[in-house]
Amino acid sequence: MARMFGGIHPADRKENTRRKPLMRPDSPPERVFLPLDMSSGAPAVPVVEQGQQVYVGELIARADGEESAHVHASVSGVVEGVVDYPFPWGGSAPAIVIANDGQNALCPDLPEPLSMDSASQEDIMERIQLCGITDMGRDASPAHWKILRARGRADTLIVNAAESDPYVTADHRVMLELGAQVLLGARALARALGVSRAFIAVEGDKLNAAESMESRISNRQERVELRILPSRYPLGGEKQIVRAITGREVPPGGEALDVRCVVFNVACALAVGTAISRGTPVTHRAVTVSGGAVNRPRNLWAPIGTPLTDLVTAAGGFREQPEMMLLGGPMTGVVLRDLTSPLLKNTNSLLCLAGWERPEPIPAATCMRCGQCVDVCPMHLAPVLVRRALEAGDMAQMYKLHPSDCMECGCCSYICPAHIPLVSIVRAGRKALEEEVEAQ
Repeated sequence: MARMFGGIHPADRKENTRRKPLMRPDSPPERVFLPLDMSSGAPAVPVVEQGQQVYVGELIARADGEESAHVHASVSGVVEGVVDYPFPWGGSAPAIVIANDGQNALCPDLPEPLSMDSASQEDIMERIQLCGITDMGRDASPAHWKILRARGRADTLIVNAAESDPYVTADHRVMLELGAQVLLGARALARALGVSRAFIAVEGDKLNAAESMESRISNRQERVELRILPSRYPLGGEKQIVRAITGREVPPGGEALDVRCVVFNVACALAVGTAISRGTPVTHRAVTVSGGAVNRPRNLWAPIGTPLTDLVTAAGGFREQPEMMLLGGPMTGVVLRDLTSPLLKNTNSLLCLAGWERPEPIPAATCMRCGQCVDVCPMHLAPVLVRRALEAGDMAQMYKLHPSDCMECGCCSYICPAHIPLVSIVRAGRKALEEEVEAQ
């Protein structure tokens, strides 16, 4: 087994939630706002009308194209219509609004459970597509689309449970509490892909979760292997986890499939396992609500479409005014101006950071040429050289430095002793190179 290249060891700050079990919010949301655009493809098309009664798991918007995914009701209640609603990544997007009746009544027309002893590749594929399952990590690609692309081209499945981002423990709790469903989902994904090897990758700081999964695998004699990897950020990145598990290096500008691997997040494996065993679509997900500004940090099992402000309420509200609010981890998360937007299928955390959790900004000094940014870059880039080429306007040199491969993990900025904002500089270099190519 190889190790990932580069990376850092930021303070993990997981102690507030790693022992907190998944809990449903004490007070369910009065309304959920389910965006039609929760996948990498075209927005789904509504199939319900204003005033219609819907039930948990009922189809409310149909996929539109291969890279689109179905959307299902996450609560039972009455459809109030389709409105433009704030979107987590900025702006607004059409969303179906359901007024929650508090009954949590399950749709009576859900498909019957599938038996893994008799289910074929196509049975599993049909179930995954029917249940609107997307990859639920950083990628939002529909699971069925990733499988179709990979069939005949991949030999290895990796279920990514590394969860290297500070604060975030939702996947950790999923493995501890719902490990049987995760394992079933991994088996189903492997069969749908037709691969010969399947791994569940866990970081070493989650030994209780690893032991729980190992016990399940041993007891059932599964054809799924558990790999425990040294804790290091950003091990959760697709290219990094592929290298750590298989030793294969994803080429510049490439993806895991280029080296015959397919990576799915552990939350996706859970969704597949639930779809197989219960016929339930993606209606809820595990999400960590944490940060120094939160009164009672915890892990929630919340309906998709829940307004983020309701998640904070479920965590006891604020103990102090947050200095920064992030969707995702502190290194790469999206900064939020407010908490109006809804929980998405691939949202794993909401962080509300207090002032003391953010270091005082320090003015950038002169580059020391220490090379630490090169040492820690998991993509083998040289941020210091990108900076030099950008300042000189040397696009020929910039092309050789591959700034487009930057995953904006933040390692270079974190480690720089001169406090140079290298992530922003590499991003500017990538943009300058793109403009140069377009102009030619």
